[in-house]
Amino acid sequence: MKKLTLTSGLIYFFLSFVIMTAMAETSQQDMLKMLDQLDQLDQLDQMEFDDAIDAGYRCADDENFACADQEIKKARPLVFDQDSKVRLNELIAYRNDQEKYHKEKQRLAAQRKLEARCASRCPIARQYSQCVAGRLDSWDCRDEEPSYNSGGSSGGTMAALSSALTQLNSQLQADLARQKADFNRQMQAIEAQRQAKERQKREQQAQQRRIQQQQQQAMANLEQQQAQARRQAEQRRQAEEARRKRDEERRLAAEKRRQEREARVLAQQRAKEEEARNKQIYLSKLTSGARLGARSCYGEKHVFATLPVIKPELVSCVNVNFSVQCSSTGPVVHRGVLRNHVNMNAGSCFGDTTQVPSSIACPAKQFVVRATSVEGC
Repeated sequence: MKKLTLTSGLIYFFLSFVIMTAMAETSQQDMLKMLDQLDQLDQLDQMEFDDAIDAGYRCADDENFACADQEIKKARPLVFDQDSKVRLNELIAYRNDQEKYHKEKQRLAAQRKLEARCASRCPIARQYSQCVAGRLDSWDCRDEEPSYNSGGSSGGTMAALSSALTQLNSQLQADLARQKADFNRQMQAIEAQRQAKERQKREQQAQQRRIQQQQQQAMANLEQQQAQARRQAEQRRQAEEARRKRDEERRLAAEKRRQEREARVLAQQRAKEEEARNKQIYLSKLTSGARLGARSCYGEKHVFATLPVIKPELVSCVNVNFSVQCSSTGPVVHRGVLRNHVNMNAGSCFGDTTQVPSSIACPAKQFVVRATSVEGC
């Protein structure tokens, strides 16, 4: 019973170990799959972030600032590291600069349009200045009546008027040239800023491509590592499976040897029991078939026995236990043993006999001798 209990415990432990190992391998494979899925999600988020940044720059270049704001809003929750945060802030700054540039262009265009309208409708310098400054509407400009001296000539008046108009035109041309120069400087500064932003954008795109290449290379390396890890895990699983198989084969072989050994022992035990039982039956047959008697030999009383011949002879050496009575109903007066009885010259004084005490009251020819048992020597 103890052997069976120990074997059952070992089997239970082995099965538990196999199940736990299989669960651990399954959990490891599930973990690798989960990591792959998380990496893929991170890649998708990064790609979506990159697309939003590129679209934001395009919207800002097209002066569609609502579109740029929408792309910035889309990219904001997708920030994944410090570099992406810097890129988002740079896009926001670029969008704000482009809006300032757009508003400045609109302001300058409106200013040029106003100056042209004032120049066409306000020939008087004072009115033109007020019109350009926004203090006088161009429709309110009018020619002022010149004052003439009563003693002056019309030629002098016309000369003065021509000189005033020439001076006004020169002043207007100077103002226009100065404003144009200011506008050109502003446009050059804005263009330089735009070109700087373009260079920065190209550098960012190049950096982004390098990062994408690095990420792709990292993903390829990770996939190779994961594939190698899976191969190693499979090799370990196969090695463990082979080891478990060898252990199971050894266990089964040991169990078979134990069962064979127990079967041999049991067979030997049964054979011995069968042999002992057959010998006991053989001795019982000798006991029941024994014929005993007594005679006087040279003044001594001897008991002899004749045993039946039974084949095969299972017990070669026997002792015949007997009892002696003076009559069939009288008490037993002696108990003895015919040792190493071999059935030689039964009934003869020179045969296989044993002496009994001469003190037995009755003569030998009156003995009633019975075999009580036959035993092996």
